[in-house]
Amino acid sequence: MPNRTVFFVSDSTGITAETFGNSILNQFATRSRHVRRPFVDSADKAHQVVREINHVAELEGRRPIVFVTLVDREVLSIVKTHSQGLVLDLFGTFIEPLEAEFGITSSHRVGRFNDVAKSQEY
Repeated sequence: MPNRTVFFVSDSTGITAETFGNSILNQFATRSRHVRRPFVDSADKAHQVVREINHVAELEGRRPIVFVTLVDREVLSIVKTHSQGLVLDLFGTFIEPLEAEFGITSSHRVGRFNDVAKSQEY
């Protein structure tokens, strides 16, 4: 399998995207160049990271892999719609089916992991 550039794009620190993405990538015999882009929390920042992803796609002649943990739907839409990478929405994969199962909408709040890290149980 050819080497790829892998982006981890998040509206928070990017640790969740990178940890989960690396777990998935470890299932494949490939080496990749990792690029973490945290705090992509506005349309301007989303367009900036899209330009970077598209530039890498042009330089390498193959689309980068892009793991995203983006809560803001506008920011996510920009990355999904305008990026030449393979965009894998880690939150959408799990949140949308859980919303349907629970019959409620998630908070869609950025940085919820921090609440867990502060708990005594954690």
